[in-house]
Amino acid sequence: MRISFVIPYFYPAMGYGGTPRFAYELARVLARRGHRVKVLTTDSAGRSRIPSDVIRSIQKNGVGGIQVRYYRNVSSQLAYRQRFFFPPRMFFDMRREVMQSDVLHIHDLRSLLAVAAHSALRSLHKPYVLSPHGGLQHLGKRTAKTMFDLLWGSAILKEAAALCAVSPSEARDAILLGVEKQKIHNFPSAVDAGQYRSLPERGRFASKWNVNGRRIILYLGRLHWIKGVDILIESFRLLSDLPDVQLVIAGPDDGAESSLRSLVHEIGFGDRVTLTGFLNDGEKTEAIVDSQIVVVPSRSEGFPLALLESLACGRPVIMSSACDLGDWMPKQPAWSTFLSEDAVDLARSLRAMLQQGVDEQSLMNARNLVLTAFSSDTLAARAEGLYESVMASYAST
Repeated sequence: MRISFVIPYFYPAMGYGGTPRFAYELARVLARRGHRVKVLTTDSAGRSRIPSDVIRSIQKNGVGGIQVRYYRNVSSQLAYRQRFFFPPRMFFDMRREVMQSDVLHIHDLRSLLAVAAHSALRSLHKPYVLSPHGGLQHLGKRTAKTMFDLLWGSAILKEAAALCAVSPSEARDAILLGVEKQKIHNFPSAVDAGQYRSLPERGRFASKWNVNGRRIILYLGRLHWIKGVDILIESFRLLSDLPDVQLVIAGPDDGAESSLRSLVHEIGFGDRVTLTGFLNDGEKTEAIVDSQIVVVPSRSEGFPLALLESLACGRPVIMSSACDLGDWMPKQPAWSTFLSEDAVDLARSLRAMLQQGVDEQSLMNARNLVLTAFSSDTLAARAEGLYESVMASYAST
């Protein structure tokens, strides 16, 4: 199949979180399975643009067997701060690119890239698959999102041949917004199982960041209000009687770093809280391996990738009740939940897990589950079947 992805940010812009990671893993494995996969994206790398030499190299040689076409945004700051991606050249090329594809997968609902793709697809009577990646709810920027949906979003959503829901709550949201139930397919996060078959030795991360001998509580993800890192810091304040415990906050700034640093200073725990900034895949795995507990404190979250990454490394997880696994993943002793936005309940859960731990067999069972049921190979096989079904249904109409 000739498969095209339209997405505002893509490899190597992994600082944007789970969306580009999901898309890259899916595209990489689909290409390995013999499909021609092409990604249309922008040059945004977060605060800056992807370096031009990197773009030239990838556009010439591909990456992971994927063809990638990067388009320049008018403003990198608008792209990063406001998520306003405006690559004029892509809009001119979109119809031609759509004509050369058997099926197109739009990642992220509310972008002008999705609007351009939808317009071209509609005029050519071609099917498309949509992944909102947890973006259906109007959390923040409500007025702008409401206007977008009135102008374009509702049509893009309802006219998709299939919608890939990243969590049970996203599936429910899609139904409430008018998507037919039979069009909705479960596509939770996934990990590259090969990356976790052989784990790094313990101690590398702790040595690099000078936290040897400390029990590490780890947060992985963007520094944004919705991620609830402030709640984690407040709960850590309640563990002041455990001087050997270190809080490590690992992830790129997405608007909240300054306020989080101020909060750490306010509680007087500067030497017991480490902010690392963005970690690449290898560094992230080392951090997880060296941690005692990984925490997902989000105020709103679908199916958290950090949960899978941590369990794949054999580390236990405490996550907010706002995280939505539904019945997609059976309950495991390797992870537990706390009441969303309740720092006291989180502190209680952290203290209990630090004191009692999780038995090795439970951790091994959870690791094996992730590396089989939630691998990128499993995800790609599911996507392949979905694309073929979509193409067949459109061919018969």
